[in-house]
Amino acid sequence: MGPTKAIVKGQALYEALGGKLIKDGFTNRQDMEEYVSRHYLTLPVVDQQGRPWLLDGKPVYCLHGTQYETMNDARVHLVRCPDCGGMGIQFDELVAESDCIHCTACGHEFDARLEMMET
Repeated sequence: MGPTKAIVKGQALYEALGGKLIKDGFTNRQDMEEYVSRHYLTLPVVDQQGRPWLLDGKPVYCLHGTQYETMNDARVHLVRCPDCGGMGIQFDELVAESDCIHCTACGHEFDARLEMMET
């Protein structure tokens, strides 16, 4: 069982599955993120422009650094785009040596393994 997955509506946090109010009255995103870091909560992943990652219209959450899950606890293989921070989805390719990733936000295509080796 991981942290409670929350969604943001206006200046308030709600449980992602039940819709129950967690806390409201936040003045800015930083205050909200500080509250989340002090409690056992997680927010949807966002790109560098603050747009949430959506998979089939539902937010995606990052647990333990690189492990991504949907609201219903289904693990998904996603990668953060090095250019825009958007959601990268793996292509089904015939080449086994490559992990071709396509960013849904900016369209950038990259190989996750090569990106890791270069950094």
